[in-house]
Amino acid sequence: MTLTMVAMGIMMAVLGHLVHLLKKVVELRASGERVGVVSFIRSRPYRTALGVAGSAAAMGYLFDSGDVTAMTAFGFGYMADSGLGMLDNRGARP
Repeated sequence: MTLTMVAMGIMMAVLGHLVHLLKKVVELRASGERVGVVSFIRSRPYRTALGVAGSAAAMGYLFDSGDVTAMTAFGFGYMADSGLGMLDNRGARP
């Protein structure tokens, strides 16, 4: 595995995570809330940190397996925060 592959994988995972955060901000704005990306991240510091940690763990798995591609890295970055959202929503159900 080359340094270029590692750098590309990390950049795509970060991009995937940022795209998911931006999607959430757009959803909030569509519902009438005035929130920016930075204020959204500040309002949920632990969940953001857990999402980043999940992305890092997933990337560690990809690097270890040697299966790093741009799309898998992007997908892991996007789904790390999305998965936390699904768990959070399940916990809120009566």
